[in-house]
Amino acid sequence: MDENRWLANLKDRADQTAFRDVRFTEAMKDQVRTRISREARRSGWKRLAMPATVLVLGFLIWTALPLPQPAEHAAHPQPPVPELLPGGQLLAPDLWKPMPLISATYEQQSFSYVGEKPVRAMTDPDGLYEGQTQRFIWLLNASELSRVELVAYSSVGKRIELGSYQVMGPLHDASGHFPSGIALPDPGVWKLQVLSQGKQLGHVFVEVKKGISPANRELVEPIVRSYLETEETKLGWLPNDREVSLELLGVEAPNAERRVVYAWVKVLSKNPAHSSGVSAPMVFYLAYDGQTYRVQDMQMPEDGSRYNSSLQKLFPPNVLEQIRYRE
Repeated sequence: MDENRWLANLKDRADQTAFRDVRFTEAMKDQVRTRISREARRSGWKRLAMPATVLVLGFLIWTALPLPQPAEHAAHPQPPVPELLPGGQLLAPDLWKPMPLISATYEQQSFSYVGEKPVRAMTDPDGLYEGQTQRFIWLLNASELSRVELVAYSSVGKRIELGSYQVMGPLHDASGHFPSGIALPDPGVWKLQVLSQGKQLGHVFVEVKKGISPANRELVEPIVRSYLETEETKLGWLPNDREVSLELLGVEAPNAERRVVYAWVKVLSKNPAHSSGVSAPMVFYLAYDGQTYRVQDMQMPEDGSRYNSSLQKLFPPNVLEQIRYRE
């Protein structure tokens, strides 16, 4: 019948448009035929058959189309926007900063400290230096404290236990205090944490500097120089009229009684006619004898093929770097 031919023609036209992927089912065809027959009886078949068919077929095809999907469920999602430009670097925020020195007065007595209550620390304003002990006096504002622990954390994750301490009585505006000697091995920012019964009481941030502290330089340099000018047992092969040049490369001060001094030493005779002398790195071991510090021993690298191996045994990496630079 004619309506079947029209339906076929309409489907052919639809296949040339966006409706080509829609399947025109038998149920849809039956709905179109019913609608065409109803309209034809009312107004005449030939005049309304084609418009009615087009309208009904368009409506049915529209209802068969899939609904548009939200952007987040698209079949081909857009690639994520990169967080950094090419060559960029994602850096964690730097939250560790050395605390400033604060001056205060209590009962007409001045004192300086770093930190905030309940934990503050009084120390040398020159600051900490790598591998060198420095005296701290800790001020605690907390009740019923008898003993505390001290732990150090570096900004790169190193942890060092600094011991347990008996809390003493009031000092300045603090309800308790305790003294400690602290030596930290590496330059950088460190967190010094005070704990009571395993729980954090408070902390301070300090900076450990590279090199030799002014106090240690002032202490060890004249002692080592005097030793080089007068030592006869280990340096007896040097001329008696010695001219000493001394460059300190590093100091280790693990406690108040000992010092290890690394230096580049040059000893020549004051008499130009004498050719004997030495220019080499040396290690000096100082100890406190109850009255003053003295050089108890000294060492220097061996000659010849054993020079490099003995150099590495005597000097730590940071000092070795300076020696290599000089050479």
